[in-house]
Amino acid sequence: MKKYRLLMNGSNYLMAVDGKTVRQGFFQNMIIKADSPRQAELQAISRIWHDGELRAKTLNTPENPQKVAMHTLWELDVTYDDSRIDMERTFYPEKRWWEFWK
Repeated sequence: MKKYRLLMNGSNYLMAVDGKTVRQGFFQNMIIKADSPRQAELQAISRIWHDGELRAKTLNTPENPQKVAMHTLWELDVTYDDSRIDMERTFYPEKRWWEFWK
C-alpha cells in the first residue's frame, strides 16, 4: 500500500455560530494508506461523511446537502513522519456569489 496526504475541502456546511445559522467551508489534511489515489480520495470522503462530531454540528437539510471534494493529493514515502502534519479542520465563512466584494 502507498501513503497519501490529502487536503480535503468541505463546502456548504450550515452551522450555528453565535446563535446564527451560517454557511461554512473547511479544509482538512488527512493521511490515508491505499492502493491508489482514487481509493485514498474515496476513503477520505467517507471518513468526513461519517464523522459524528461534524454531522452533529451540521444543520443542512436533504434538499441542501454539503459537499466534500479533494483539493490536493501528495504521494508520500512510506517512511515519511506524518506526525508534523496538522489534521484539524480549519473552517472559513463561505460567501454567496454576489458577495464576492466583501
